[in-house]
Amino acid sequence: MKKLLVTIQLELDIPDTWDLVEHPDQVQAIKMDDGQYMHMSFLPMMTKDFKAGAEWSSECPDEFTEEILDMVADEEVLMKLEN
Repeated sequence: MKKLLVTIQLELDIPDTWDLVEHPDQVQAIKMDDGQYMHMSFLPMMTKDFKAGAEWSSECPDEFTEEILDMVADEEVLMKLEN
């Protein structure tokens, strides 16, 4: 089996009222205004079209999503707020 390393860095402009918290599940989460918490991670995008301008979608069977998630051997997510 091969290892695939994926590095993702996002920069988002978020409302000043959102804040970073340490969730009891031991992950960093963003506390949003509506009382929800959001953890940032990857989202697989798929297409069957191998040409420029292909339409990509995150829609896939739950079984496939579970299979991909089971392939994740390690994950490191670091979030920080900058003013």
